Amino acid sequence: MTLLRLYDFAAGPLFAFSFSVFVLGSAWRVLRFILLARAADPAALRGFRPAWALKSILHWLLPANITARANPLMTLAGFVFHLALLGVALCFSAHVVLIDLAWNISWPALPDAAADWLTYLFLASATFFAWRRLTLPHVHALTTASDWLVLAITTLPMLTGLCAYRQWGGYDLMITLHVLSGNLMLLAVPFTKLSHAVLFFVSRAVTGSDFGKRNVGAW
Repeated sequence: MTLLRLYDFAAGPLFAFSFSVFVLGSAWRVLRFILLARAADPAALRGFRPAWALKSILHWLLPANITARANPLMTLAGFVFHLALLGVALCFSAHVVLIDLAWNISWPALPDAAADWLTYLFLASATFFAWRRLTLPHVHALTTASDWLVLAITTLPMLTGLCAYRQWGGYDLMITLHVLSGNLMLLAVPFTKLSHAVLFFVSRAVTGSDFGKRNVGAW
């Protein structure tokens, strides 16, 4: 199979499959979480408090929680990592064009220079996370092969996208690897720690609502 045919397959049928697995798998993870939460503590979902749920989510989306205050460098790297990944994935001009062509929806795109810098910041954060897992004893002791796999799966789309944009290593090869690695990340979300992309909001909502009933704050 030539690179062009592989790219067409990855950007067409494979992407449709990967996106379907991402959506359906994520929905199943959310439903499973709710069912497990109800089985563990039936009262947790009774009298759900949306205001406290939202307060808890915002409390953790903003650097206003206990973990952020205790680990400011880790918090900064985490924010850069996630915001850069989302910013480039959703607002890079080429991605916005592809989304518009596929689903006829569109929004303002980032300038290419801004997306370029976000990619570099993302890669710097990913390097920091790798360094942390290799050098800090308490983190290294808890690091598993799965942690390295998740970091690699998340980093590859950004790295190959940068290489394709800069035309390093051959554009056809890098853009094909970029699309393949993007599909891999979508497929991995429901089955790995990347599921926190959706479970974070559900778990914080349930916890925040429960804390609200107990009047103990958003934490």
